[in-house]
Amino acid sequence: MRISTFKSNGFTPEERFKRLGPFATRHGMFPKGTVLPVTQVPACPRVKMSDLPKGHIPPAFYEKAMEHNQKANSCCRHPENHEIEARRSHPDEKAPDIYIFYCTGCGRKHINFCVGKIDRPHWEAD
Repeated sequence: MRISTFKSNGFTPEERFKRLGPFATRHGMFPKGTVLPVTQVPACPRVKMSDLPKGHIPPAFYEKAMEHNQKANSCCRHPENHEIEARRSHPDEKAPDIYIFYCTGCGRKHINFCVGKIDRPHWEAD
């Protein structure tokens, strides 16, 4: 028995979405293929990690995620090889909660999300 990936119960994905009616709108569902707006807002400019004071970036953001990760490139395991940028996931967010690390050695981008009520590092442009 083969199950079709395009139709389920005799309905196309568009027909199934229409059958949801107001439930879909109320719960923030969107039809497949809808491009949602980006709500990320830059919070802190991109700076070299070596320019920030030692200990400004908590160990949970970098050391646990990168220095001890054996699957990462060797250049990605050193904080002096990185630039960091902070973003807020929504304009109403008070503190940055997305931290993006850019490796200057290989060009990779590493993203860490911060959730919960902890002190989130913040810096200003020089």
